[in-house]
Amino acid sequence: MKNNHYQLDKVVILSRHGIRTPLQNTLQFLEKITHFKWPKWDHPYGYLTTRGGVLEAYFGHYLATWLEKHNIKLSTHNTELFVYANSLQRTVATAQFLAIGAFAGYDVAVHHKYPIENMDPIFDPSLQDDSPEFKHAVLRDIDEANKAGNIFKNLAPAYKILSDILDYKHSTLYAKYQCDLADIPSELYFKKHQEPVLLGPLAIGISAVDAFLSQYYSAFQKEQIAWGRLTSQEQWQQLIEIRNQYVNLVFHSKTLAKHSAKLIINMISDLIQQDNKVNLLVGHDSTIAALLGALDFKDYQLPNQFETTPIGGKVALQRFRHLSTGKYFFKAEYIYQSFEQLHNGKVLDANNPPQHYQLHLENASINSDGYYDWLDFEKRIKPSKAH
Repeated sequence: MKNNHYQLDKVVILSRHGIRTPLQNTLQFLEKITHFKWPKWDHPYGYLTTRGGVLEAYFGHYLATWLEKHNIKLSTHNTELFVYANSLQRTVATAQFLAIGAFAGYDVAVHHKYPIENMDPIFDPSLQDDSPEFKHAVLRDIDEANKAGNIFKNLAPAYKILSDILDYKHSTLYAKYQCDLADIPSELYFKKHQEPVLLGPLAIGISAVDAFLSQYYSAFQKEQIAWGRLTSQEQWQQLIEIRNQYVNLVFHSKTLAKHSAKLIINMISDLIQQDNKVNLLVGHDSTIAALLGALDFKDYQLPNQFETTPIGGKVALQRFRHLSTGKYFFKAEYIYQSFEQLHNGKVLDANNPPQHYQLHLENASINSDGYYDWLDFEKRIKPSKAH
């Protein structure tokens, strides 16, 4: 690749928040699906942890050196850098730690719109439309995805592993339903101004898997992670597929992705017109999944990571200028920590860099140097202006 013929001109980095405690809205499931006691955390539910902050500071330092390699050396007192986060503790704190890692000692403004713990509409997957027509379109997407990939059938072994870890047969949820975890009825919860939820095995499963991941990424002792009952990479891979499929069906499927990514796409479109060379936005897995679905990126599997939207992972949307022609080109990368890197919590540097994975667009041609024509990307972020 003749990458020295291209100069990085502008980048929008959309980050998922760093390592957090389990979410408050999953506690209703966690307490009912097992008789085992869940561990106590020393941070409120849904907050970025101290360890999560440290890892984001490492990531910020890495990003600053990565940008310098691309000949973008930012000065912090002008308009070259813009940082904006959803107004939740975990997203604002992630942005702050990233900024500290990149520019320790400088006052980098971290923008957010509302008081902490209030969702910003830009990052909010809540429904703005709960009409029967819209719900039908969403259900059709879920049905088609399931038929195409046999999703629910293929998750059966994962539900069996999860049931065994939880000792689900001795839980209050089993007492209620008297059936296997995989056979609990599914239902789409669909109400205006609230997040859509695929109730049933997927919602229960993602709650438990998410809690286990929080323990693993927080480097709990082996006997504390899932009470010492989750012991192999194969188990992790299967369990995390529950999480991936939930995110895929609820946030990435076409109808919902276009619905919830509209405002973030408009924001990205606006930022590209402005002077800032580097724009850092901090949101959620739902934000990333919806954006990639709405902009028609190809499906992907991240190397060395079981999650499709890993915690602390960053999608870097990059505009390059071809030096001899002045023409603009596009490249997107997922920059993230591997499953082991998140667990080990070591400094990110040249000897331990995060993973880089190039994301590809559907219905667009890539050139021999690995870049898309900028117009192929630009036309994807323009149409939402009309909505």
